[in-house]
Amino acid sequence: MQKLERNEAHLYFELLPKEHSVVLTELRDRMMKLAKADDEVIMSYQLPTIQVRGKKFLAMAAWKNFYSIYFLNGNLGSTISAELKQGELDKATLRFGWDEKVSNATLKTIIAGRKKQLDFN
Repeated sequence: MQKLERNEAHLYFELLPKEHSVVLTELRDRMMKLAKADDEVIMSYQLPTIQVRGKKFLAMAAWKNFYSIYFLNGNLGSTISAELKQGELDKATLRFGWDEKVSNATLKTIIAGRKKQLDFN
């Protein structure tokens, strides 16, 4: 995939294969709604990243065999690991097969943990 500028996150989703774009766009929209994210999604380290109150909050990425949510903090995975009921956790990344939809319960767990880290509660 081509290198995208900070303000070109929308292109990330457009450049994906259609079936991957649908999954990631739906995930992005639910994450933004549940996190009460800022309107703009940015590219950060070549990952589409949602922001909350102007701070980088969560990122996502499409890969050949899976997609991932990036916590943007190395400690969050260990903090919430006991609460996670789906996905494959690897430090600060949660991976999902393309046929697995991230539940709202999983998103709420991640979002609550991230907000606590950033002292947003």
